[in-house]
Amino acid sequence: MQKPIKICYILPDYNQEIAGHFYHNYEFLEKLSKKVDMFLIVEKSDTRDIKFGSRVYVQKFRFIPFRFLESFFIILKARIKGYKNFYTHYCYIGGVNAAIISRLTGGKSYYWNCAMNWLFKKKDSSKIGYELCLRWSHYLVTGSEGMKQGYAEHYQLNPDKIKVMPNWINLERFSRQDIQPKARLPARQAGPPRAEKTLLFVHWLSARKGVDMIIPIVLSLKSLIGNFKLIVVGDGPCKKELTVGIKEHDLKSYIEVVGAVPNKDLSDYYEKADIFIMPSMEEGFPHVLLEAMASGVPYVASDVGAVREISPEIAQRFLVKPGDVEMFAHKIETLMSDEKIYEDFKKEELQKVKEYSLDKVINKFINLIQ
Repeated sequence: MQKPIKICYILPDYNQEIAGHFYHNYEFLEKLSKKVDMFLIVEKSDTRDIKFGSRVYVQKFRFIPFRFLESFFIILKARIKGYKNFYTHYCYIGGVNAAIISRLTGGKSYYWNCAMNWLFKKKDSSKIGYELCLRWSHYLVTGSEGMKQGYAEHYQLNPDKIKVMPNWINLERFSRQDIQPKARLPARQAGPPRAEKTLLFVHWLSARKGVDMIIPIVLSLKSLIGNFKLIVVGDGPCKKELTVGIKEHDLKSYIEVVGAVPNKDLSDYYEKADIFIMPSMEEGFPHVLLEAMASGVPYVASDVGAVREISPEIAQRFLVKPGDVEMFAHKIETLMSDEKIYEDFKKEELQKVKEYSLDKVINKFINLIQ
């Protein structure tokens, strides 16, 4: 019987209440641990009770020099125990150490990154760690062929040293089809309130994610359609600016900012949404679009990163140049007013998203490492 492949996976954070995309990694790792021999290293966590296989190490130090040394020695320990494949998800300290140790001892290091960072130059010390991970790792792993080309062009990386693996989605968690009526949240008691049409924004509240476009889009929509509500889920540096803008423009009846919601609870919000919006200035391979697709929620999104590559054909008609407020509002109005297009969009996205199911991507991941 063939022995399972051995993988040391390095994760920056573990928190079951996390609002960001890392929760998708937890679902991924839970299933992956049943198919491979995995040594999981977690840089930060709110718990030490992580049950992904028998080998989990949560780092103890927060002071960066100590954390770097601790990371180095635990990765070296994994290598001594026979782990030759090191896969790092975003974190710089783990990525640099995995690259050093694998190059010195004959292993292989894979560094995942999927963002258009070349549009927003890093100005702090993390820039050094980021670029060392890109250049010292045996392979950069990113989400799509388009993103691969972007990294090769902007960082002068050898395309042969860049591998492509898509993001994934737990279809069972976001599918509406298996939800019984009794399990649904009462519309006025929990989750987002309903209007005639409910729009949904879920993301980190920053300029990079297009938060400054929210109010202009809503102002444009007011002149195009009637009763609608935009639910904004998320936290971030632009939250105060957004809430002040809502008050100044008297948009309280149109926009509700609910703050951060744990990713494990997001399906309740998608369930009540009619249209999802993502006016980002940059993206890689956004999990939020996979969430919308799996929930059967048509979307209007900025045409950035891998968005066009992962969108079904009909959805590509609703991708907008970043920053184009009027076109964004027009595309939303079209989805709201044309029932046939709306229903066709739902059918196509529900079919397309199956390509990114958890099981399919886990198999791609194992093949990538092998």
